[in-house]
Amino acid sequence: MKITIQSETMRALLAVAAKQDIRYYLNGICVDARDNGDVVLVATNGHILLAVPMAADDVADLVPGQYIIPRDTAEAVKPIKAGRTTLPLQLDITVPAPAPDPAMPDVPVKRPPTFTLAGATTAGAAVMDGQYPDWRRVMPAKASGEPAQFQPDYVAAFGAVAKLLGSGIPVIHHNGNGGALVSGLGAALGVIMPMRTDAADHPGLPAWAKREGSAA
Repeated sequence: MKITIQSETMRALLAVAAKQDIRYYLNGICVDARDNGDVVLVATNGHILLAVPMAADDVADLVPGQYIIPRDTAEAVKPIKAGRTTLPLQLDITVPAPAPDPAMPDVPVKRPPTFTLAGATTAGAAVMDGQYPDWRRVMPAKASGEPAQFQPDYVAAFGAVAKLLGSGIPVIHHNGNGGALVSGLGAALGVIMPMRTDAADHPGLPAWAKREGSAA
């Protein structure tokens, strides 16, 4: 399976992907390919998530499955620049046929898929061995509208994602204590989890913050 990935798309995914999470399978980009033709690139750190659908023209020889590309490889391979033009990265995923077990020739053994990511340099290895979370399950279908507090760094991450994807201003659809959908990212969608904070009354204004002569 061959996938053409814009450099900005990869950078947006890396802005959301985990870096040194104990759940090692989050430290990478998941290529989620379904037999209906859908291919989605997904990244998450467990608190925010970005899902970017790939256009059919950018995918060739689709092979259904989930393939996790390690973060260090995705970061290491830089795109080729031709003047002011940045060329996309090329991801090639190979799923080898099962091979006979040397000890039991009649028993086929699955071999791990491998990948090659090419740009100005090329790197490749076996895809990460791990089960990526069911990211579609956390996509909120509705929004309650109940306000929530969010970690500022995570909000800023979606601001950076929006700029990279050239989509304008991201919109958080408040959903109380549940995950909130983030739209305004072009064809992509995001999810951001709220901070667990106790609701507090307005703290009031100290004297130094009030207009002179205003009521207490």
